[in-house]
Amino acid sequence: LWTYEPDSADRRLPLSQLSEKAGHVHGLLRIEINGRTLPYLGYFGPDDVCFNAWVHELKTALQRLRTSARSSYTYDEGEQGQPAFLFERDGDMAYMSVVASELSDGEAHPDWQRVQFHFSDLELSVEQFLSRLREHVEEASPAFGRQWWSLVAERGE
Repeated sequence: LWTYEPDSADRRLPLSQLSEKAGHVHGLLRIEINGRTLPYLGYFGPDDVCFNAWVHELKTALQRLRTSARSSYTYDEGEQGQPAFLFERDGDMAYMSVVASELSDGEAHPDWQRVQFHFSDLELSVEQFLSRLREHVEEASPAFGRQWWSLVAERGE
């Protein structure tokens, strides 16, 4: 995990320098389903995933899917040709798809349509990920980590 100052986004800083000015956390995020790694999580590569966005989106997707046994949630950031990510639930099963963006020219991925897994696996994985990430950020940046978590995970900024 790393951060950067807005005026020098190409210069990675250690997470210990996370601050109000350098308030974005980036790094490697791997989402694996049935032994396959979900593509397109970071525009500039797999180690440049914006955790400010994904923390909020994973929390929101999980909350939305918990509301009904038949539900869906789409994360479409519409940035730089990125596709959208469709989370679906049908009872005990869940599905992940990489679909065409409605906001940009991002295209669907034909090998990532309704990839099936257990909804309980999604719940457990997201909860564990969020808990570990929070601990790591707060430990790495005692001065700003807790505030970052509040802004990103609780308010979605």
